[in-house]
Amino acid sequence: MKRVLRFSGHRLLGQAMLVGAALLASTAAVAANYSLDSANSSVSFATIKKQYVVEPATLTGMSGSYKGGQFEFSIPLSSVSTGVQIRDMRLNQLFFESQKFPAVKVSGQFNTKTMAKDGVLSAKIPAKVTLFGQTKQIMFPVTVLKAGQFMQVSSSAPVIINAADFGIPAENLKRLSATVGGIPLSDKVPVDINLIFRQR
Repeated sequence: MKRVLRFSGHRLLGQAMLVGAALLASTAAVAANYSLDSANSSVSFATIKKQYVVEPATLTGMSGSYKGGQFEFSIPLSSVSTGVQIRDMRLNQLFFESQKFPAVKVSGQFNTKTMAKDGVLSAKIPAKVTLFGQTKQIMFPVTVLKAGQFMQVSSSAPVIINAADFGIPAENLKRLSATVGGIPLSDKVPVDINLIFRQR
């Protein structure tokens, strides 16, 4: 009888250790923190002239993190690149007024617990976007890819941003339009994100 009890005790102890290890691994996965990989992340948009001339632009140099289901990142407007230096300067000075409002800030919540360790998930993520001193909630349709120490969040469809929704004066758009001979410019732009997070 004593031998049976000893055997059962050892087996129960072994099972408890396995369960404990699994719980620790699960907790570590949930508690994983990520930093935004600035060098490989970007936000792109396009200005539209005469309703059909599209001029792409990119914002880089971002900083941010994903921790405990919460994400946040900041986008410096001075990083805007259209491929034409004078156009970049005009966007900053005349439209974004980046000396007063130097960055776009984005924050929100997204739970990756339902994802496998490595896998792909499509989702619509609500985020608070602060631009020109105004904060609005915007829904971003994205594809989330987890692979090893990396997590990529990229647009599955562009989001249309309206400058007027953030209080950017129509006069700013008119001043920008005046620099290109008064050609009409749309106050709505399609925006795509491509974010790479690296596990710390």
